[in-house]
Amino acid sequence: MQITPTDQTPRIALFIDFDNGQLDITRVLNALRERGIIILKKAYGDWAKFPQFRKTLAENGVDLVERPTIFAGGDKNGADIQLAVDALEACLTNQHIDVFAVVSGDSDFLPLISRLQAYNKKVVIIGMRHTTSSVVMKNCNEYLAYENIVDPIQAAEAMPGETKETDPKDLPRAFAILKRAIALLEDEDRSVDSSNLKQKMLQLSPTFDEKSFGFSQFKAFLAEAQRRKIIHIGKKVDGAYPIVLGRMGRLLEDGEEEGEAEVQVTPGPPVKKPKKRRSGNR
Repeated sequence: MQITPTDQTPRIALFIDFDNGQLDITRVLNALRERGIIILKKAYGDWAKFPQFRKTLAENGVDLVERPTIFAGGDKNGADIQLAVDALEACLTNQHIDVFAVVSGDSDFLPLISRLQAYNKKVVIIGMRHTTSSVVMKNCNEYLAYENIVDPIQAAEAMPGETKETDPKDLPRAFAILKRAIALLEDEDRSVDSSNLKQKMLQLSPTFDEKSFGFSQFKAFLAEAQRRKIIHIGKKVDGAYPIVLGRMGRLLEDGEEEGEAEVQVTPGPPVKKPKKRRSGNR
């Protein structure tokens, strides 16, 4: 049965060549969540060599595909071949997948990239810049250098006067996700309203729930963000309330108020009232 997406958010399949590089899976997943919804996650390797990574990968829902070393000289291309076969099978049997992300810089994946693109799939390559083949960089649809991937949510500055120690529910992090979601929607030229905003926040952080912070509804969470001047909620337009980042909203609001004040305060040229003529028949 074919799955029909309920929205236009890209569906992503992630394939990790773990033998060729052990990258922080959290950073990789956060970078991909900004681009869509990850519905398939597979990592290939000889897991007897990487026992310290298994728990973290499993906790993030990554399917560990075992490629044990059978021969003394190693099985260099075994994982690569298995990854390519599985990716192509996913392409042919899951038409709803839009993007294939491959964590590897190996030039052996060039035929896979070309074949996936022939099926109208976008291919994203993630890897260390100094170990990724230049041929792979040039032929994929998007290359993400691992060195440049920074979690914008973790890197966001905490709200003034608030730290993780004083706020065990980490409300500043929720506001950081909110700000990142607004920025992404603006980059995608999509309307920033409460419905799209909640969906984008869940895309970035599936565990987000406003009730965890004591808000009965999402609009109450937004009202608190506006009270703290993190966002600005505009007047209702076509049934939705437009939302912008706080500083931008305040500047726009201040500019409009100043403009209105200038119109009211600036005096015009003096107008002389015509003198009334006295009637001679008095």
